[in-house]
Amino acid sequence: MLRLLIGTGVVLMVVGFGTAGWQYWQSVAGADPAIRTAAGDVSAIWLGGPNGDIVPAETAAAFLAQDRFVPARLATITFPAALTGLLREGEPLPDPAFLEVMADIRAPRLAEGLCPVLTGLMAEECAVHSARVVPGSVNPTLGTAQFRIELAYRLLPDGAELPDLAEHIFDTSAVEVSALPENLATDTVGVALAAVIEAGQLGCTSDNAGSPCRIIALTLDWRSGSPFHGIARIGWLAPLPDGVFAAPEIGPATGG
Repeated sequence: MLRLLIGTGVVLMVVGFGTAGWQYWQSVAGADPAIRTAAGDVSAIWLGGPNGDIVPAETAAAFLAQDRFVPARLATITFPAALTGLLREGEPLPDPAFLEVMADIRAPRLAEGLCPVLTGLMAEECAVHSARVVPGSVNPTLGTAQFRIELAYRLLPDGAELPDLAEHIFDTSAVEVSALPENLATDTVGVALAAVIEAGQLGCTSDNAGSPCRIIALTLDWRSGSPFHGIARIGWLAPLPDGVFAAPEIGPATGG
């Protein structure tokens, strides 16, 4: 039974990931480690933070490399789901001892309906980075489990021309959203995810955010019938603060 579940699950994972998922793993998971962590040609670009620190390469890539998947640009969604939703038509649930294995293998099915939320609002392309059951979360009595989905996404090009990066700092902010389901049109994880994205987009239009401003990560913790909590992490470029100047380039020493 266990072997059958694992074999079936591998097929379902391939189907769940689809073409975009395959492209993601080809471009990120199979790439050279230096490219995986620094997104290729942006790896040599350094961004300065608001405190004079150097922005981590992964974070800089999530902001600069709009046209590709990068490891740090993820939408992470945690939510409960009925185990019966993972079954094929007419298929019974396995014995309780195998429920967590089945849920873990077939979790990519739950991600299929979430990528269209991203591509409909802010992403050029979306792919499943990870889809797993939360260990120990299976409830055999209720027939439910908690799942954690990670979606990688390429941003829609915003057409913004980057200013001189040496004359700007990179800053970020976390736009938090908490809402009751009755405040939404429907009580679904997709609607909640859309609300978090829209909050991030609104945050990018605030007076505190510079330009260009982009959503570099999303998180959502959703429960049906309960308030959900989401965070849209946005990043932007802002001019150097008053009194701060870009350091001149250090050239080779001259003279005798």
